[in-house]
Amino acid sequence: MENNEIMNNNEEVIETTTEEIVKAASNGGMKKATTIGLAMIAGALTYKFVVVPAAAKFKNWRENRKTVVNQQQDDTIDGEFREVDKETEDDSL
Repeated sequence: MENNEIMNNNEEVIETTTEEIVKAASNGGMKKATTIGLAMIAGALTYKFVVVPAAAKFKNWRENRKTVVNQQQDDTIDGEFREVDKETEDDSL
């Protein structure tokens, strides 16, 4: 009878050990999946709130820089300006 008790006890130990191993293995897999999921969410948020605005800002800066370089400068002449009426026009000629 003692051998039967030892065998039954041994089977119980094997069952509980197997259950614990399965729990540990599934828990580790869940931890990895959770870590990967959080990394994906963090990457997406970083892309949305950091990369896209920075790229848009850089693109806008580059476009503004091109327009400043391509602008033609107006020729300005410093001098006196005087209005000419019909009365003064006849006198000045």
